[in-house]
Amino acid sequence: MPFIILLVFVGLETWGILRMMERVGAAPVGLWLLAAVLLGGVMIARGGLTAIARVRIAVSRGELPAVEIFQGLLTAFAGLLLLLPGFITDLLAISLLISGRGVKKRLGERLSATVAQARPDLKKPVTLDGEYRRK
Repeated sequence: MPFIILLVFVGLETWGILRMMERVGAAPVGLWLLAAVLLGGVMIARGGLTAIARVRIAVSRGELPAVEIFQGLLTAFAGLLLLLPGFITDLLAISLLISGRGVKKRLGERLSATVAQARPDLKKPVTLDGEYRRK
């Protein structure tokens, strides 16, 4: 079943590209696809570095960095969608990026609350007792 969905998706993307080439020409469509690929690469690189910096800050404050990780993953996913050729994936990526930090932040906070309920010990420092012996 996933293979059939993939075939239909690739077919729709190809059909969309060919229709746009008929309407506006090959050069604008090629430039759009090239710009989308470049923007996707930048989004993945920038999103990853930003997410790492945010995770470091959250960990240094002693917080669970679920929101920061989730926002970084969504930005990277949008960049990946931009890397794929086609207009459907570009529209999905742009809508994910335009939906803004508000949606990403709410989803990340919901994920963080779920993790905090499942593992309340992650909210406070953990001390491990044990014995140490040098050999």
